[in-house]
Amino acid sequence: MSSEGTPTNEASQDGRRSTKARPALKFNENHRPLFEAASKGDWKAAEQILNEDCEAITAKIMTFGNESITVLDIAVMAEQDQWVENLIQRLPSEYDNSFFRRAIYNAARGGRIRMIKALVDNEPNKVSYALWIATRFAPMQKEVIRYLARRTTSTPDYDTMRSLIMAGHLDIGLNLARRYPDVAISEDLECDNILGALVRMESYFRSGATLNFWERCIYKCIPLYLVDTSFDYSKDMKTDRVALALKRIKISLWNLATISAPFIKRIGESKLRHKCSFELANLVLKVKKTHIETLELLELLLSSGIVLDAASRGISEIVKSCLIHFPELMWDDNFAKELIKVAVNGRQVELYRLVKAYNGVAKLSDDGLTNRDLMEAVVKWSPGCVPADVSGAAFLMQRELQWFKVLEDTSDPSFKSLKLVETKETRGKTYWEVFVEQHDDLLKEARQWIKETSSSGIVVATLITTVAFTAAFTVPGGNDDSTGIPIFLNKGSFLVFIIADALALFSSVAAIMMFLAILLSPCAIEDFYHSLPRNLTLGLSLVFVSLPYMLVAFSSAITIILSNQLKWISIPITLLMVFPVGLFSILQLPSYIEMVESTYWPRLYHPLKRWK
Repeated sequence: MSSEGTPTNEASQDGRRSTKARPALKFNENHRPLFEAASKGDWKAAEQILNEDCEAITAKIMTFGNESITVLDIAVMAEQDQWVENLIQRLPSEYDNSFFRRAIYNAARGGRIRMIKALVDNEPNKVSYALWIATRFAPMQKEVIRYLARRTTSTPDYDTMRSLIMAGHLDIGLNLARRYPDVAISEDLECDNILGALVRMESYFRSGATLNFWERCIYKCIPLYLVDTSFDYSKDMKTDRVALALKRIKISLWNLATISAPFIKRIGESKLRHKCSFELANLVLKVKKTHIETLELLELLLSSGIVLDAASRGISEIVKSCLIHFPELMWDDNFAKELIKVAVNGRQVELYRLVKAYNGVAKLSDDGLTNRDLMEAVVKWSPGCVPADVSGAAFLMQRELQWFKVLEDTSDPSFKSLKLVETKETRGKTYWEVFVEQHDDLLKEARQWIKETSSSGIVVATLITTVAFTAAFTVPGGNDDSTGIPIFLNKGSFLVFIIADALALFSSVAAIMMFLAILLSPCAIEDFYHSLPRNLTLGLSLVFVSLPYMLVAFSSAITIILSNQLKWISIPITLLMVFPVGLFSILQLPSYIEMVESTYWPRLYHPLKRWK
């Protein structure tokens, strides 16, 4: 390190990489008592010092490199809220603004709302700057940002809005955009805008968020009015104290209910974020329509590539909003072709359905070159295109086959025998032949997965068959020695036992047949389109049905045996029977439903409703 405290770049003598030197810290001994008083929060001692030396309040207590530290900085970093309020009242009007900005910076990073309030009350014109500082350097301090956003009286700049979007504070950003619509058309020096910032944060949209089956169920059930949206209070709510009180009660009950289940609160906050991001994107498009001519705006959307970028990230909400506000986009041949190519390349099911819904004049279906490009895209396979709603390699293979069949059906019939001339590897081969070659590794994984799953299923079905078959000849209570008739034949619970045991036996035997059909199948690639997934879902359905039947038969047998001594035994047995069934449903139901939907109700084949 040099004598001035600047970092050196020379290597050390032992050959190790040298580290940069820290700036030198210089302390003013004359103001050490004031420093100690500020650190300890002793205002009486500090007040006495400041009364004796009025200049001490602006004096440089220490220097750290090129920065001068004052007593206000020390009070802020020591988290002395009352100190800051007292110092603000004593500061002279000619106090250096740079010290104020630094104090706001440190207070925002520390989440000290009380300090922020004192600082901006003294300098109301610094609210916008304080908001920019908080969003840029303290994005996780949402309460500070929320307070400053309420206090701001001027249009925030693009940097502030971009920081709010990146931090996920979409409710605050939406409120500011509603109050100051001009912010919707703000840009930076590189012509980046709010819509572009939203596109880069695909997880803030429902189509870009990954939720499992149970998270999706919770997501649909959570009402948004319960999630904390206290930032956006309307004027009517401010005047209506009853409505405001009811809203706060709902929010408190929601927070109390989610203490033991924080994942529910997280899902609710995500749902609110998705709603706000979608509304913000819509608001931006509406404001742009009122401030910019339609032709100019269309040219901007086409040249900037924002819509195609959103499509490549799977954000169908932004694509749909752009198509609703500007249906002329689909009349641009190049844009429409690129949009559907992006959907096929990324295997974006919802986006493909959206494009097909807005392709009312069917230009794309009549374009041979576009169909050729789409077929060339669908025959290629990339492991990065694995959708989140696929249960296994077999159903991933099924999804790829569905994509191929859909595009083949919408293309000219001659494409089925058309030869590719793209590269040496594909020259002279049909699209189907290239598709099979490209998916060879996936086909091997699919075969292994479906055979292993069938083997596991057949083991479970065999066990259920064995138990059910044995129980049919060893009925509870035994048989009459002279007639061979079951002793408890006339009891109602015995009839339940016989019926449940028979259903368990028949369904498990049928499941074995389904799994055997899979194990004995050659597992050709065409079989994964419908035959193998159908047999697997039927086999699993029969196993799922036989398990509860077996439990019902067991519970009935226990009730028959113990009913004379313990008449209340049927209630706890029934409750215990529900537990394994419920546990099995929680673990296996999500995958099972995805399998059924993929086989019997694939979304790729059902057009999206354009107007709802």
